[in-house]
Amino acid sequence: MKVNKYKVLATLVRSFFDAFSSGIIDNTAADKSGTPADRHMPKAVKQMMLDHYEHIAPVFMDTMFFPLAAMNYEYSDIERVVREAQQRGDDMMALVRTACGDDAMYEAMVSEYKRNFGNLLSGCMASNADHLAAYTRGGDAEATLAAERAVELTVRVVMFAYARGMRQNAKGKVQLRQATLFRIMLDAMNVLLNDEAVGVDDADASDLGTLFLKVCHTQQMFTAMTDEMDRTYDELVRREGVEQ
Repeated sequence: MKVNKYKVLATLVRSFFDAFSSGIIDNTAADKSGTPADRHMPKAVKQMMLDHYEHIAPVFMDTMFFPLAAMNYEYSDIERVVREAQQRGDDMMALVRTACGDDAMYEAMVSEYKRNFGNLLSGCMASNADHLAAYTRGGDAEATLAAERAVELTVRVVMFAYARGMRQNAKGKVQLRQATLFRIMLDAMNVLLNDEAVGVDDADASDLGTLFLKVCHTQQMFTAMTDEMDRTYDELVRREGVEQ
């Protein structure tokens, strides 16, 4: 199974904003923002994005460089790409542009960045259905990525962005909230692996395996997701101040 790279790109960008903003919200002190429900109100979300405005682009570029590069280059070429960029004195924005592979992909990335950031500045993420209807399509139907690889890269973006969002308000280590992480991951797999948003209202919410299989469709995709979640969690513990 293959997924068009523009769809993968749109999923990665959406997942970053969903996860990063959710991390900030989850780790915002209750005495500053009221109840968890209060912190998800559109007014609170808009204020949160404004409060962290200057941090969003640097975290985005740091989080997205490797997934974008892995989507457009062989692993053996990524080190060379980084080395050549360093020799040119490229800043992080230029490095991300190189990771996109070509101008069309870079322009699509910028469009998705603006669209998702704009949604959050309006107080909420677009629904899965609205995202699938509106994301930036490219003209190259042959630009595809293996679905398992797309799943792995999406998992990485979700987990790193969520952890880094939590770190924005943290003084020490942070503990990822499973309920939030699973909600973001479910939405990410829904928009990555489906052409139309799959409803999960009729599924047993207490059975996560059933929920994820409904959006992943196959055991192979579900296993790719869970295996990468385990690998990425171990990396977050080592590198990102996440509690074991």
